Amino acid sequence: MANKKQSIQKTEPPVIVENELSIPVIEEDSLFKSLNNNLQNLKNLKGIMGYIIRNADSATIDLKEPEKLVEYAIFTSQVMDSSKELAELFDLGDLATILIEGEELKVLIMIIKENKINIFMKKSVDHINIGTKVSP
Repeated sequence: MANKKQSIQKTEPPVIVENELSIPVIEEDSLFKSLNNNLQNLKNLKGIMGYIIRNADSATIDLKEPEKLVEYAIFTSQVMDSSKELAELFDLGDLATILIEGEELKVLIMIIKENKINIFMKKSVDHINIGTKVSP
């Protein structure tokens, strides 16, 4: 199946100022853009199955198996919620990186400022190297 990429961006409603219509300009988050470019450079590496990056304004999804989007999104959301609870319970502070490793696959979850990154890969991939390449 062909690789499918989806990008979602929030738009701001027009604002009326003293009877004049002003359309707010959304500044592209340079950090989001930089991280997204780094992820695009990684997506063709052997063993990388895709990624999801999102913040309050934008999201980019690039998966080799787009039919698994909902499954991956729910899984990483549950991992984030559970990890936050554990971090609070054990007073670990803010989370920066989470790694979930299964028999064949693993997911590297990174939180860089307001950006949440999920990278799906085969177990054999060096996730430390991947994390280093993604970081700004």
